[in-house]
Amino acid sequence: MIAYAAETSPETGLDVYVRSPEGRRKRLTSGPLDEFSPAWSPDGRTIAYRINPERGDEGEIWTMSASGKRERNLTRSPGVADWSPAYSPDGAEIAYMSDAGGTNELWIMGADGSGKRQLTEAGELSEYPSWSPDGRDLAFGAVRGGDFEIARIGRDGQGPVNLTDNPARDQWPAWSPDGELIAFMSDRDGNDDVFVMGADGSQPHNLTNTPRWHEAHPSWTRDGRLSFLRFGESGPVTVRVVRADGSRPHDLAVDAAFVFDWTP
Repeated sequence: MIAYAAETSPETGLDVYVRSPEGRRKRLTSGPLDEFSPAWSPDGRTIAYRINPERGDEGEIWTMSASGKRERNLTRSPGVADWSPAYSPDGAEIAYMSDAGGTNELWIMGADGSGKRQLTEAGELSEYPSWSPDGRDLAFGAVRGGDFEIARIGRDGQGPVNLTDNPARDQWPAWSPDGELIAFMSDRDGNDDVFVMGADGSQPHNLTNTPRWHEAHPSWTRDGRLSFLRFGESGPVTVRVVRADGSRPHDLAVDAAFVFDWTP
């Protein structure tokens, strides 16, 4: 199953959907506000997601059951930007971005919304965390000195380090299930492509390298395949799935927009 957000009509805005392997689609949200950026819990029973207000870029982190029921607001912080939720591998915590402290930093809270604590203190943008499979570290998008990089930090907030050092825009890291690789999007070759590097930042290389296409928001399947949004100047957006080395590509006709995630 894949959870994703799509806008099927301007009146309803973005809503969260799930799609089965057979292609059956189910709409889980139907509110008047934009609901997107879904993230599965490790047991596959719950989806965390972001809801935006009618105006502005603030947001709240909500959860719901995999069937779209039992909706719950975890952050309850009007006027604050909370987004990009990511469950820890043990399901006990959710990492997310918030400007509750004045700048856009990484925070962690319990899966029930309790115990919120700030993780980064960079004074700049830190967003879209991705947990290491052992739950000890997080990779995230970091703006440092006005430059978009991929960074890494311990679950306890210790040892922050940049994994990339490039004047290009490096964003949206995704840690592989075996812990060995981190995929991310970069325009360092003049186009939005998916790159893969070692979890220590070593040997970054362009996996897609398609000048006529844009690829973004990489996400790993639980069996170690890599997927990402793929789109051109016109036409539909598809989700392309490849092996970790870029081979055996196939596309899913999923009208996804923005971040998506696979069931455990």
